[in-house]
Parts: sequence; C-alpha cells; structure tokens
Amino acid sequence: MTPHVRQLRVVLNTDDLPAALAFYRDALGLPEQEAFSGPDDARVVILDAGRATLELANAAQSAYIADVETGGVVSSPVRLAFEVDDAADAAVALTDAGAPLVAAPVRTPWASLNARVTDPEGLHVTLFQELAGRPPSDLVGTEVAGLGEEGLLARAVLLAYANAEAGQEPFGAIAVRDGVVVGVGVNTREVVVDPTAHAEVEAIRDAARRLGSADLAGVTVYSSCEPCPVCRTVAAVAGVDEVVFAAHAAMVPVEVSDIPAELCRAVAQYRPDTVRPGLTGLTRDQLAAPFATFLQRRAAD
Repeated sequence: MTPHVRQLRVVLNTDDLPAALAFYRDALGLPEQEAFSGPDDARVVILDAGRATLELANAAQSAYIADVETGGVVSSPVRLAFEVDDAADAAVALTDAGAPLVAAPVRTPWASLNARVTDPEGLHVTLFQELAGRPPSDLVGTEVAGLGEEGLLARAVLLAYANAEAGQEPFGAIAVRDGVVVGVGVNTREVVVDPTAHAEVEAIRDAARRLGSADLAGVTVYSSCEPCPVCRTVAAVAGVDEVVFAAHAAMVPVEVSDIPAELCRAVAQYRPDTVRPGLTGLTRDQLAAPFATFLQRRAAD
C-alpha cells in the first residue's frame, strides 16, 4: 500500500525558544532547515532530524525500556529518541550545555548504546548509537514459503558474511514460525561484551521479544553454521522445534571457536532431534566465505 503520510514532524511548544535552540540545534547538532516569524514576536524554527519514525509502546514496554536504559527512571509521556554516531559524545555535548543527565550510555540487549538526558522543557531525550553487528530488521515479517530451506540457509550465510564484513564474528541466524520470519540474529559477542550473544541465541531472543513469549514451540532456527553447546541449550530450553544449519563446525577456524564435543553430545542426548544439517545448494567456498572474511579482517587489524 502506498503511504499517504509523507513526513513526521514533532512540534515542541516551548516558553524558551533560545534555550531549545541551544539544546537541539547547537549542542545536539540538528541543522536548521527553515525559520519563520509572525505577529506578536511569533517565531518557529524547523530543524532537520533525519529519518522520522513513530514508535508506539504500551506500558509494559515503556517500563522495560526504563529498566534497561535508565535503571527504572520513568520517562516523560512523550520521549524523543535521536540516532547519533556516538552516544557518549552526544551526551557529553548536551550535558556540557546544561542538560540534566538521566542515564549514562548503556549497552542494550538490541545492540545499541543508549544514553538519556532531559531537554529545557523537562522532556526525556534518548540518544542511541547502533552498534556494529545489528542484523537487518527488515527480514522480520517476511513470508518465506517461496524460499524453502535452501533459501533460508543462504540468507543466514549472507547475514554471517555481512557481520564479518562489519568486523564482527561470522555467524547469522533466522527464526521462522508458520512460514514467517519472527527473529534474526548475528553474533554480537564482542560488541555487547556478552559471551552468550551468539547468532542463534540472538535470533531466539529476538523472536521471543517480538512474539511476547518465552515458549518458542513451532519455531525453526536456520543458522549459518552448526550450533555450539550454548546455542543448542538455549534452543532446547526455549522449545524451538529444530535448528537447521548450513556449514559444519569443522569449517570454523580455531581462532573463532573451540567447540567442546562433549557438551554437544550431552545436549544432543536430551534433545536428539533439535539440530540437523540442511540442504543449502552452496559451494564449500560460499559456505566458508564468512570465515575467510573474518580472518582477513582480523589479520588486517
């Protein structure tokens, strides 16, 4: 459907326009696009804030965000959020300009670095920086009936390759239920400093959040590589039907992972039907491409 709305413009009614300009234009760095004057000293300044989206969150989500981002500090009824190149630098610039700091930058479960301040009117403002390794969310909601197992595994390998290109570890995964993608994940272990942030685990977490349930019965995870004991265990605990993988663990360079076979066997005894290799139609070189790219980037660094 062709959208009828062409632009989202947020209007802040302020009693101190100079202070608002100092906060949003001068300290945060939003370029001035247009300015107009009217009768009785009426003034309006329009600032360019880049791409606009409207985020609708219920009370439970707002409380969850508050816990993650501010340690539980409740947001103002309307909260502005700006994607920035460096959340820490942006927070420093705004606090140096006099903005009260609500929460210092914190790494979130969805691979971003978030800080929060208040503007001159007391409105909460989130500054978020997308970290490397965040998978493309536009895959979620995609109907995959036409892709089949080969197509889904090829997509997972492409996610792994893109993650390696971004300088992160070469693993990707896609969670599917009832023919629709319900979660995606890449390995963000180094980015979020979380030893459990493997691609399959991230896809399972993403699916659980989006579906609103920790019970993922009926979900199949398509992974770029044979899952490790951590991923097998999480899949089993979440009730995932199965994990289908593309590349065998033997292809993983020692520098990336040292998979303890004993743990894999232990999990397999609990759920012997959880993990199986899939049909990819990819050549060995194509399956190995994410690992080769990862090693090349690591050698260059």
